[in-house]
Amino acid sequence: MVSRLRLMFLLAVLMPQAVMFFVTHGSAMATNRQFSEVQACTLAVALLLGLFLPGIAAEWAVGKRLHRMRRMCSRVKRGDYQELLPVPNESSEGDSLDPLLALMRDMNWMARHIQIREQDITRMIDDLRQSREAVRAQNQFLTNVNEELLAAQMELQERTTELETACRQMETMAMTDSLTSIANRRCFFEHLERHFAARICRCKPISLMILDIDRFKTINDTYGHQAGDRILMRLAEIIRESSRDKDLPARVGGEEYALLLPDTDSQGAIAVARRIQSKLAVSRFALDSREPATVVSITVSIGVCTMVTLPCWDRDKLYSYADQALYYSKNNGRNSISFYNPDTESIAEVRLN
Repeated sequence: MVSRLRLMFLLAVLMPQAVMFFVTHGSAMATNRQFSEVQACTLAVALLLGLFLPGIAAEWAVGKRLHRMRRMCSRVKRGDYQELLPVPNESSEGDSLDPLLALMRDMNWMARHIQIREQDITRMIDDLRQSREAVRAQNQFLTNVNEELLAAQMELQERTTELETACRQMETMAMTDSLTSIANRRCFFEHLERHFAARICRCKPISLMILDIDRFKTINDTYGHQAGDRILMRLAEIIRESSRDKDLPARVGGEEYALLLPDTDSQGAIAVARRIQSKLAVSRFALDSREPATVVSITVSIGVCTMVTLPCWDRDKLYSYADQALYYSKNNGRNSISFYNPDTESIAEVRLN
């Protein structure tokens, strides 16, 4: 570039000198010393201008472009890509001869691509931020759902506990006599069935006692059913107090009670029956809540049966034998204990020693 400028400047400054030389050639001015000195000085100045002025001009032109490129670099650093370097829109074959022009085009290209990349990165950051917000919102939603599920699970557990408690209460009510709070007929026969199954495997004795209040209808007719209920409740307490924890007292009829005595032989069962009779003999039953209350004494008839050997192992027979012993006591004066012997199939009253 500098060479072309220098050549153009030399042509520009030497053209007038050449014209003047040809015009004055052969004239009197050509031999004039002063004119020759002026002409020589002019030629020297022209040569100097031709040699140095293109370099200065080129340096000025290059410096101007470099200054533009530096300002563009500063704008790119700040993220400003709007103002590019002033270069032709179309590249030409002559661009390869002007490295600054090619460099300016490359810088514009880089600025545009940096802008595109920065826009892509900005979009990616925005997408990432939106995804993060979406994930945060989803996590919050899941946290809320989890808290709701935990609350629902706790409520369900509470309801389940309440239902289990209610079921146990209903089962207890279904198996308990509402008046005396001891086992009812259904509970008694279910326990009797289970104890029979256990005894068959273990070959253990089992005894059954059936009790019936003597002349209970007379008490009801004379004092009323409320008085009769008081007697029924107190008798249930006496039977429970006279038995062991593993024994099962139950009310199986109106004034009829049963006491199941697992792992108990005939002597043990008779001892429990005597204990009940002894307590009844010294007990007085209040028929009302007044002071002084009306009190009466009662007696019971008791039938007992004990099974030990397997051939006689029959639940229905055990209950039937104890019931037959009860009616034997009823028909032989009441207030007595009768024992049914399955081996001899006989009933005998138990005498007090």
